[in-house]
Amino acid sequence: MDLKDPESIAKEIEKAILEGLGKAIGEKVAEHALRPRNAGVLEDPDGEATLSGICEDTIRIQLKLAQDRIIDIAFMTNGCAATIACSSMATELAKGATVGEALSIDGKKVIEALGGLPIEHTHCADLAANTLKKAVRDALQTRNEPWKKLYRSRGA
Repeated sequence: MDLKDPESIAKEIEKAILEGLGKAIGEKVAEHALRPRNAGVLEDPDGEATLSGICEDTIRIQLKLAQDRIIDIAFMTNGCAATIACSSMATELAKGATVGEALSIDGKKVIEALGGLPIEHTHCADLAANTLKKAVRDALQTRNEPWKKLYRSRGA
């Protein structure tokens, strides 16, 4: 009998899940869904936004700016694998981008960067891009009205 250590078994299971999910929704989508980039919460963000989509998935994006460049960004979602992947990719595209570049990111760019997305999940890319744009606009508005950041940090 050939016994494997638990770590090897876990890696085999993860590989099988990634391959199966990759066949269903695309390899890059599966990779971002299972290993999302920028997932989490930022302390003292300059801008943030939360939006819900037609599928009732919700995405929250927070970001920090230095001059007109996004220097840090994070997201959280309660969504499906496609929503996780789209949020991950949208934040990857925005990280290091100028405000103008980030505002030009739309659902099509997210889908293109993921190498495609099943038609039934294209709304997830739009939701991620729209949440990103709203977070950028919030950061710009907060820069012009700094009292809003203080108000937000106090949980009001």
